Amino acid sequence: MLTSLELLINGFVALVILPLAIASLIGGSKAPENTILTKYYRAEPHLMLVSNVFLLSVCATAIAKLAQHFGYLDAGQAERLEPWLTIPLMVLLVVFLAMAVKAWLKVRREGTAT
Repeated sequence: MLTSLELLINGFVALVILPLAIASLIGGSKAPENTILTKYYRAEPHLMLVSNVFLLSVCATAIAKLAQHFGYLDAGQAERLEPWLTIPLMVLLVVFLAMAVKAWLKVRREGTAT
């Protein structure tokens, strides 16, 4: 049973973040212009793609929680579905963090080289 706050957060993820992540993937995952993060996304070109796929994995987890809460999935189905959602989520998290550190190191090296 989810609390009201968990329902609000998972609903926001499923209804707002999911369409934004899908639109970003369809649009080609371009790097943001004129932001603090622009130099990191330019240093590691696939960072935006990995972050969007990570967001899709987070959205899938939120949708599964909502489906279980509202009775579309029973406890057995949710238990069988959980490894299929959490393992890719953790792998994508590790890949994203590795790429973010790699981009940070590249930007740091460029800053000290000039």
